Amino acid sequence: MRKIVLDRSDLINKMNKRISIIIVCLFLSAHLFAQRLFVLWDKINDIPVSRASVYTICQGKVKSTFSDQQGRVSLDFTFDSLIISHINYQKVCVRTLPDTLFLQQMTRTLSEIVVNFAGEPAWIRPMLKNFVKQKAAKYRNDGVQKYYYETQNIGNAMLYHFASKGLVRKNELFEIHPMESIITFKDQTAGCDYSNLKNTLYHDFVSDMDEKFVKEHIFYIDELTEGLGDNVAKILFKSKKEWKDSGFLCIDTIMNVILRAKRSMGLEYNMKNRTNAFVRSTVNVFYGHKYKDWQIDIEVEYQQLGNSYYLSSCQYANYIWEQFDSKKRKGENVYSVTSIYKAKPYQEKSIGEKTAYLILPKPFAMKIIMSKKETKQEESLQNIKKDYRIY
Repeated sequence: MRKIVLDRSDLINKMNKRISIIIVCLFLSAHLFAQRLFVLWDKINDIPVSRASVYTICQGKVKSTFSDQQGRVSLDFTFDSLIISHINYQKVCVRTLPDTLFLQQMTRTLSEIVVNFAGEPAWIRPMLKNFVKQKAAKYRNDGVQKYYYETQNIGNAMLYHFASKGLVRKNELFEIHPMESIITFKDQTAGCDYSNLKNTLYHDFVSDMDEKFVKEHIFYIDELTEGLGDNVAKILFKSKKEWKDSGFLCIDTIMNVILRAKRSMGLEYNMKNRTNAFVRSTVNVFYGHKYKDWQIDIEVEYQQLGNSYYLSSCQYANYIWEQFDSKKRKGENVYSVTSIYKAKPYQEKSIGEKTAYLILPKPFAMKIIMSKKETKQEESLQNIKKDYRIY
């Protein structure tokens, strides 16, 4: 048997070479890992940007994550280019990551909600109660509006985008006449997602503001009203309960009309008010379903038309983290649906008598059985003409 004998200097040189390679690999690994951690920051308001969608697309496959409450993003996937998307900010595409990535606001937004209760002025509650009594007459939704609706759903391994233009009107229920519909997806299997359009129209701020809302919240004045207009007060509110439900409304104190509002609702509120306890328990029995997080943020504006007001714009964000633990289904789903709605008056004289409107059913988070009527309405919404863009 042939023997190979290395002298002491050769052994030392080989060991030193191996150690050097290991050190370089560790350094590169640490460097790459550090580059996968970064923070998203609002450049104007100097605050972190939470629940932003961060994703990459490669050969039709999507990998994604979200920023946390402190704006921090931790990536566990590689990318050639990374897209950062948020409903309130300009979309950004990067190839390398800084420690902090500053985002520019896409539209002018009022400052974030910071509730430090300092006493409720005596005049607020009576004025809001009076608003509730008069709102049906002041927000009538008369006539027809031309709408633009855009929604994006980014999940664990999915990217979906839907844009719709058309006409909307209100009878007993809202009705739409889609004139242009575009779906962006990995293939042509996806349908039209009107879920946040339903939420926007049926659960805009004024629609959900009732006597119960006034009773269950505390209110106070924000002195920072610059740029809001004469006689406009910015009233901040928070729930009397422990759950997250806070925001602000901008109200013309002379006309007693709400011009703008923002509201953020957390897990406990949404489970209590957006779902049915019996349906939740039934789904839990069959699928082991549980909401781990559920956040809804809505910001609205209203414009005057004659003697009434209509919803002119809405930004609606719905973030859900749900868990399934049963034989039929296991795992977690995390997805973020962000939507924009804009509307303006449309002259009825230019609308043909044969213009076909489709009923927009009321929204639901969970439902065990749909009626034949609801099923037919949903099918009609899916049967419209639509174009696809494959990514």
